[in-house]
Amino acid sequence: MRTPHDRDAASSRGPGGSPRPRTFGAPLWPLLGLLATAAIAAVDIGAGLLHAGRPSPVANVSGTLAIAPVLTSAGGTRRQTLAVGLVAALTAAALVLVDGVHGVPAVARPAVVLATALLGTWLAGARDRQLAQLQDRREAARTLQEAMLTDPPEPADLELAIRYLPASSGDRVGGDWYDAVPGPGGGTVLVIGDVTGHDVRAAAAMGQLRAVLRAYAVDRAESPARLLTRVEGAAPLLGLDVLATAVVVRLAPAAADGSHALTWSTAGHPPPVLVHPGGRVEVLADGAPDLLLGLEPASRHDATGVLPRGATLLLHTDGLVERREADLDDGFRRLHEALAAHAALPPGELVDAVLAQLLPGEPDDDVALLAVRARCPGAGLVTRGSRAAPAPPG
Repeated sequence: MRTPHDRDAASSRGPGGSPRPRTFGAPLWPLLGLLATAAIAAVDIGAGLLHAGRPSPVANVSGTLAIAPVLTSAGGTRRQTLAVGLVAALTAAALVLVDGVHGVPAVARPAVVLATALLGTWLAGARDRQLAQLQDRREAARTLQEAMLTDPPEPADLELAIRYLPASSGDRVGGDWYDAVPGPGGGTVLVIGDVTGHDVRAAAAMGQLRAVLRAYAVDRAESPARLLTRVEGAAPLLGLDVLATAVVVRLAPAAADGSHALTWSTAGHPPPVLVHPGGRVEVLADGAPDLLLGLEPASRHDATGVLPRGATLLLHTDGLVERREADLDDGFRRLHEALAAHAALPPGELVDAVLAQLLPGEPDDDVALLAVRARCPGAGLVTRGSRAAPAPPG
């Protein structure tokens, strides 16, 4: 399945997978420069014709042609800026001859235009280099984050679907993450979390915190609250000065009726949501959530419940429900309505439908979702990606 990063990477490649040349300019900018050149030349020549034999209030305005390469350099490439600058300099020289300008002004005015063109060309090149470096940084960061957000396991008794959407601003990477690992002694451990920020630093901190948490998750069979406590204690020893929210869920192996006992602990994170087969939505909130990871050492507690056969457990980050222009309670209400409306869909299609309904455009914040369903006969495999139909990983 192709993720947003896969599509971005493919669009930056030419035939055979070779990198496409970067072009940050657009035809608009040289066109504006040429139009400015033509307009200034028309004013100069028109004024001369209207005031033939008399002093013109406009006189020779060839020096103002320097605006043409400056205008082009605002968004055009080096070549575009230089080409427009040369046209403007030649036009300035021609206007000097037409207007009969002599002496130092006859040389100075075209020279000023040419010097401005060279300066604009240099500035356009410097901007293009900075944009190329920024693009390389974003591509490297997205590649790194994709590598850290690995495929989950495929337990025989569970069906998993995972999605990740980067924020539309900044480096388009961030601190949201998901994870699912086989638990020691059977069962599955699910994690979703959010390190503050959505830039390269947040992504790096997320990778380190995620690595510690998943290592502890497979180290021994212990409760989610104990797991979060161990991670919080290890973070300062490892030099991880981060603030993060998280939910850890431990699913026991399937019982005879196909259900799974579940235990979870929440560290300042939106609570898990249980979607029953009939469409009833249940928020698994056992009192106030415990404090964020990294805020201060805190006493953490576990909650317990059951994942019935055919029911879906959804873990998500706050980017799914938070909006600058809307109340948070309204975001949760919209989420619950979407889950109830699409409860009958397979997990992969369910999360895609929820994303399409709640996030029709580019998200302001990172979004991560992890849906798990107690498997029914004939269910599909794990799916990952974004806004796409379920498919096997790879």
